[in-house]
Amino acid sequence: MKAFIILVGTELLSGMTVDTNSLFMAEELNKYGIEICSKITVGDNIEEIIKAIEFGESQSDLIIMSGGLGPTMDDLTKEAIAKYLGKELVVDPEEYRELKEKFNRIGIEFLDNNVKEVEKPEGAVSFGNGAGMAPGIYIDGIAAFPGIPRELHNLFPKFMDYYAKENGLEDEIYIKDILVWGVPESHLEKRIKNFFDEKDIFYEFLAKDYGIVVRLLGKESSKNLVEKIVEKIYNEIGHYVIGEDGKRVQDSVVSHLKTLGYNISLAESCTGGQIASMLVEVSGVSKVFFEGIVCYSNDSKIERLGVSPETLKVYGAVSQETAREMLAGLKGDVAVATTGIAGPQGGTKEKPVGTVYIGVRILDEYYIKKYEFKGDRERIRRYSSMTALFKLLKMLEKRVEY
Repeated sequence: MKAFIILVGTELLSGMTVDTNSLFMAEELNKYGIEICSKITVGDNIEEIIKAIEFGESQSDLIIMSGGLGPTMDDLTKEAIAKYLGKELVVDPEEYRELKEKFNRIGIEFLDNNVKEVEKPEGAVSFGNGAGMAPGIYIDGIAAFPGIPRELHNLFPKFMDYYAKENGLEDEIYIKDILVWGVPESHLEKRIKNFFDEKDIFYEFLAKDYGIVVRLLGKESSKNLVEKIVEKIYNEIGHYVIGEDGKRVQDSVVSHLKTLGYNISLAESCTGGQIASMLVEVSGVSKVFFEGIVCYSNDSKIERLGVSPETLKVYGAVSQETAREMLAGLKGDVAVATTGIAGPQGGTKEKPVGTVYIGVRILDEYYIKKYEFKGDRERIRRYSSMTALFKLLKMLEKRVEY
């Protein structure tokens, strides 16, 4: 089965808004074995939208549209669908009442043009929007959703559940994701590609900012074959695995800390609290997270962590010696410290932009290493945070009894 995505919005064409919706929808569609054959972006012009629908119908089994469901004059998606299908736009009384109640609850006046948000082509199925106003709709092979990502994320799984049941796609596809870090994508493929010799098992690599996802897809009846391939992957590159399915490195770290009964403290300089932010995404982290200190200045390192002024003078803030004293100044069973030059300024010949020292302490065991990351400021900070948690995870794994 093939799907065709239509992204509606002049702001997408002008570069004012970046599309992330199609990435989310692609991953959701993959779960049901639905392939995206193509996607197109069109502006807020009803004739152009209709042309896109006509083309999409000739190429696919399902058209998915994102954007243009709001209350303003440039929100034309539902009008275009109705015109294409030769149907009238109607308003369901119950959906109208629910919309007005939403406005009342948040204390915003309901205006006449807000009615557009619950208009839909006659005969369309609606999906309640738990994160916004306009419902999603589906009619005659065309689905449409708001363009705001949080609303799409709320609505799209509801639609897919409905669509799968209507089309007999339930439980048909088995997907296994293996998340890895610390090995280049090309090296990763070279080491494991020979494992994918089963003709009914498909795989792909998805590069994310939280690691590389090795995705295996097969029929539910092929689950045992998938699991055998997963076992081979672990035997070959298990050291680089940081999670499975929806589990990320921070989830694995918190799980191991709980198992070992350890708490954790952080001293972040160049990462600026990013590691702490990643950890607090995990439900239940309060049982193991003692404290996080963003010690950006030298004075903070001295006053909050007891780093020696002499150490800073002789070796500098970005050094192995400073990283070690940052770790020593933290309380708790486990400590993580980062100090580096994220750029774009501040680098020298001896310590160029991207120079980062990452330190991990577990009880009395210390690990400190110098890294030289490439990229812009945000990439350097992200790689520093991910690498720190990766190294911590691997040190914790050695202490967990399986």
